[in-house]
Amino acid sequence: MNITFLTEMNFEGKIPSTHPNMRTEFAWMNALGANHSCIHNFKNIKNQDHVFIIIPKGEVFLNAVGVKLSDKINPISKLLELDIIPILKSNNNKVHYIQEGPSWLFNDYEIIDQLNFYNTLSECDSIFAHNKYDTKFYQGLFPNKQINVMPTLLIEDLIKFITPKPEDKVIVGGNFARWYGGFQGYIAASEFNVPIWTQESHAKRENEGDITDLNHLPRLTWVDWMKTLSTFKYAIHLMPTIAAGTFSLNCAYFGIPCIGNEKVDTQKICHPDLSIDVEDVEKARILAKRLKTDKDFYNMCSEMSKMMYHEIYNINKYKEKLNKTL
Repeated sequence: MNITFLTEMNFEGKIPSTHPNMRTEFAWMNALGANHSCIHNFKNIKNQDHVFIIIPKGEVFLNAVGVKLSDKINPISKLLELDIIPILKSNNNKVHYIQEGPSWLFNDYEIIDQLNFYNTLSECDSIFAHNKYDTKFYQGLFPNKQINVMPTLLIEDLIKFITPKPEDKVIVGGNFARWYGGFQGYIAASEFNVPIWTQESHAKRENEGDITDLNHLPRLTWVDWMKTLSTFKYAIHLMPTIAAGTFSLNCAYFGIPCIGNEKVDTQKICHPDLSIDVEDVEKARILAKRLKTDKDFYNMCSEMSKMMYHEIYNINKYKEKLNKTL
């Protein structure tokens, strides 16, 4: 099959399995042998069996995580004004939308942009959601449309030689923005009574570094992130935003027990005994304390995560599922 992915990134071509920054959409492209093109070049995409379009989160996401806008950011409204899907469908066989960010993200658009976003999705042949939980949202909006799940995936070529050497420390997924829920993760992580770390990102809040017992990793490529992650014994990710679940899956690959959002597939499948309502911070603290003090429980959660990763999220399963769906 000839497959092209359209995203906001400005490059053309395929993604090699040795790409050092193997983000989720890159993993999908690599597994499917797909080409990539910038979404603004959509008129040039022709004779493809399947075109997957990922509409960028844009300024709504940046506002949500506290990043100030600049003149260099292209407003999502300009993109939605274009007849992207009809033009793509006239030149290609099938066009599919892949969810980017939480399902509700477009609710923060201007009203005209919400309508344009809805109309854009309604013109697609099908929709691929991040999680089973998200499919109900899209099926409600588009009752007669095929709604699928696009499983999160890891390409292992550059990480399969990493040997985990867990140290007595905990990694908190996300910074202290509402999008990530890092603050409550930090509070619950105190139950481990070990050094607490989090990731450096664009979402780092002003003065977050003033918290004396919170350590920040530097910005890392995906490969270096995975090498660093393999040195942690515990993980907690109380992110209320329901997205692709890469953090939980990364942890599962190394058998790191991760307390996280029960609505995210990778978390629920790989860490079933640690999946909670993320607003139940009390339960997160209880689970953290149990992981720290109950060796059998820790080992069970660790082995379960590795087993479910290899059983459900291996690349052959992904290819089988996607080929069947397409």
